[in-house]
Amino acid sequence: MRYRGEDIPHFVADPDICTFFEVALGVEWIDDIDKMKGKAKRDTPFARHLHEALEYLLRERPVTAEQWGQLTHVFFYEEDRLYAYLQDLYDYFYGDRTEPPVAPDPEAPPPEKFWT
Repeated sequence: MRYRGEDIPHFVADPDICTFFEVALGVEWIDDIDKMKGKAKRDTPFARHLHEALEYLLRERPVTAEQWGQLTHVFFYEEDRLYAYLQDLYDYFYGDRTEPPVAPDPEAPPPEKFWT
């Protein structure tokens, strides 16, 4: 069964949050995440919901790497790598990180331990 984002705050109730996670962090747009920084910092319901969702994800780590891959088609293969990316994204949007985080290479093969 495909993961539907139920563990991400505001994902179900706010279509803009759903779109952000499925599209902006999806395989086709993730390398352009820098274009979302301005929208993420505005004083809007979307920006507040995104901030809350990212804080929750970083604090609770409710989504597995496999679920994330089902949702976005971006595969981190390990939770630590997924949450390191999300921390970098959070720091880029709301902290002092000046460069957007780098998404995993979609052409890179999964780590060897992924198959065992």
